Formats: sequence, structure tokens, C-alpha cells
Amino acid sequence: MRSNKRLYVALGFGLLYVVLGFSPAAIAQQYSFEEVSSGLKHQDAGTRLRAIQILKDADYAEATVPIGVALGDVDDRVQLAAIDAERSLFTTRVVPRRKKVGLIVEVRTVAGGDAAASGQLALKARRVPPELLSGLAVALRDNNAHVRAEAMSLAALLGPVTCAPEVQVASNSSACDGIGNGLIDNINTREPVLRRAAMQALGQVRYQNAVQALSDQLSYHQKGPDAVAALEGLSGIGHPTSVSIFQDLLTSSNADVRRFAVAGLARAGYREALGTIQDMGQTERNDGVLLAMHYANVKLGAIDASLQQLVVSLGVPTLRPLALTYLLDLSPSHAQALAASLVDPSVDIRRLIADILGFSRNADVIIQLGAAAQEPDPDVAAAAKQAIARLQL
Repeated sequence: MRSNKRLYVALGFGLLYVVLGFSPAAIAQQYSFEEVSSGLKHQDAGTRLRAIQILKDADYAEATVPIGVALGDVDDRVQLAAIDAERSLFTTRVVPRRKKVGLIVEVRTVAGGDAAASGQLALKARRVPPELLSGLAVALRDNNAHVRAEAMSLAALLGPVTCAPEVQVASNSSACDGIGNGLIDNINTREPVLRRAAMQALGQVRYQNAVQALSDQLSYHQKGPDAVAALEGLSGIGHPTSVSIFQDLLTSSNADVRRFAVAGLARAGYREALGTIQDMGQTERNDGVLLAMHYANVKLGAIDASLQQLVVSLGVPTLRPLALTYLLDLSPSHAQALAASLVDPSVDIRRLIADILGFSRNADVIIQLGAAAQEPDPDVAAAAKQAIARLQL
């Protein structure tokens, strides 16, 4: 943390500096990052709220640490403000929010939890500190359902790029376990929508220790929204012990269930299912399930045009969230093939491919992204520059 950073303070925040002992006559001056951060420890909740707002508006990466600690604040208002500030500090644009049921949690507006992939593309090139993850784990166990719901939303946004097994670093291991276990605790909540959101988030974070809890929920409910949410979680994790579950559900009359089963088998690496999945494609009519089959073809190593079909689906608004989910997952192993689409005739596809490559963890595509960063379309160029920054973290 750099002590020489200064923050310009607007007149509306003057009370904070009076409370902290600063001269009212000096309100228009600059104050150090440390001076503003100290307001987060003040006994007055209003002062803590104003400090969060100043740090959020300043958009310093260093602010994620002290605000992360505030996620465990005793005041619900401070916790909610801290969650909102962290979301702002990590995103380049407003992440589309979903409709709320009362003040409890969001309801999905697209099939599955795949809208999270669209939010992931908005992430800035910033590391997620352990302090934020630890604070998030505390917020997930808060007595206030609204706080828990917002914490789940943030966990679903940051978890895939921080706590998924393939990206997790040793320093975050304990904190990521805390988030995963906090989400498991919420499976037992009485609020059904919140319960389902927890199961979906476990799949997005790919918390492998949740497999038994999700399997128990699926076995108990068997059908309906809770069963589908449990299956979605299991599908996201794709653990080999869930293969028999996925196989049994390939013939379900519910298209979402078939889609999750196909994707789950692909993530589990169960190549023996490839023939069955390809046979399903002869009669399947649901676009989402067909897209999952293309994903499985690529994930399980089939040689065909499925990767390009996923790329083409980025240009179809109704299929884009699913295509993003699958391509983000495939990008580490297929980065070079995807980079070829940086010259696609569609501006939208070029922009989205650049965004996706930023999460590939494959620095070999930086050369292609560098060329895309020079192209005339400002959105494509910006996405390519952001992708390079992510890869260089």
C-alpha cells in the first residue's frame, strides 16, 4: 500500500474529516489513503460508510483490502456498502443485476446461472486479496438474509477467477474454503430462492467439497427448482463421483436438466459418454442442450467443428451467456484456436473473444491480442488491452 497516495475530498464528505480530527477549513485538500482508510475503524457507522464511499469513488486497487475487512462489520448497512464497493472496484462497467424477490435475492432471467459469465467479462485486471475473501466468508454467514444474498452475488462474480481449483493459489486456500463452506451453510436456509442461489454459486466456484451436500439435495428434492439448482451446482463442479447422476438424467424431459447433465459429464472428463452424447444430438431440438453437446465434444476431445459453433453462438443473444460459460472454461486449452476469431467479421465476436482470452491464463496469445488492441473499433481495442492486462497479472 502506498502511503503517498492522496485523495481529493468533496465538500459533502467534510463530516468524516471533522470526526477524524481534520480541520474543516482544509476539507478541499487532499488526504492520504491511510487517513481515509482509518475511517473504516471509527466507532460511528456513518463515518465508516462515508469512508467506504470515498474509497469506492477513488477506485484504488489498494482499497479492496480495508473494504474487504469491512465485509464483516457489525452494521448491516456498512456490510452492504462494502459489498457494493468491492463489486465496483473489481468491475469495469455495471454488472447487470437480476430482479429481486423482496429484498432477499436475485432471480435469474436467463437459463441457469450462466449470466455470471457475462459479469465475469466485466472484471478489471486486479488480484483478489485474501482479506476480501475472508470478509466475504464472514458475510455469507451473516444473520441478515439480504447481506448473505449480496455476498453470494459477489462470490459468484469473483469466485470463478479466484477460488476455482485450477486458478486457486495457496495463499487463498483457507479463505476460499471459508467461502465454499459458507455457501454450503446457506443450502439449509429457509428462503428457497437464497437456498438455490447458494447451490448455483457452489457450481460457479467449483467447490469440490460441496459435492455430497448437493447430491443430498438432489436426492431429497428429485424434481422442481431445488433439484435443478442442486444439479446445476454439481454440473459446474463436474466431479467424477457425479458421473452416474449425470448419466441417469440425460433422458430427462426437462431441457435444463439434460443440459446440466451433458455439461457435467464433460467437466468430469468422462469420455465414455461421448458416443451417447453425440447420438443424443440426432434428435435433440433444444438449442441450449445442443450447445452443451458442442461444449462436450470439445471438452472430451472430439475432432469436429464444435469449437467454431460455440464461437458463432456468441452472436446469438439468447445463446450468448451459455456460449460464454463454455468458452471461458475451454479457453486455457484452446486459446490459440480461439485467437483465430480475433479477426472474425463480427465486431461483437471479436470483442467477446478478446475478453475470453483474458481469462485463458495463456500468455502465448498476447501477440494476437496486441494486434487486436490496435484495431479501429474502440470496444475491441479496449477489450484486447484489458485482456493483456489480465494475462500479465
